[in-house]
Amino acid sequence: MIFEGNITNDSFKPIGFRESHLFFNSVPLTEDTLRIGAWGIDVSKDWCVRNRILKPDEGSHFYLAGMAKIEFHQVSKVSVSTVLYHSLEQNNDFVRTADGSKVSLAKEWAIPRKTAHSPYVYRLTGILDWPHGYCELDIHAEGPVRISFDPGQLVNVSHFFEAPQNYAYPFV
Repeated sequence: MIFEGNITNDSFKPIGFRESHLFFNSVPLTEDTLRIGAWGIDVSKDWCVRNRILKPDEGSHFYLAGMAKIEFHQVSKVSVSTVLYHSLEQNNDFVRTADGSKVSLAKEWAIPRKTAHSPYVYRLTGILDWPHGYCELDIHAEGPVRISFDPGQLVNVSHFFEAPQNYAYPFV
């Protein structure tokens, strides 16, 4: 069974992306709907209870050991900055210049001729799939934000930290 829910505006806050692997197609925006994938989101137990996602184990947070699909509507602007990693396997090994500075990339897109009246800024931080690195992704949107995922892939976050290799995104 797939859960589908609304995470617009403040309903977005109980979803954490710090440990997640983000799949974002960074092409110029040509329409006002943006879809991304996120493996490894963190969700609070309270959020799960409010949305009638039942989990039998104790704990205050759950890790999604699978892919969530997130859809943002009425997007007016997207910006991303990424600090590049050397390899897929070691997410703490940054690419550095000769003087030791970390190599980073940044890009911003806006929909031409679209004026946003009062967009909500959704900030996601996590590991960007490509180019591979730690990223901050800001999405300016005025419309609804929808999420879908398989609740059967939620595990207590303590289980994730005990054996992350069992739950983290498989690079191979």
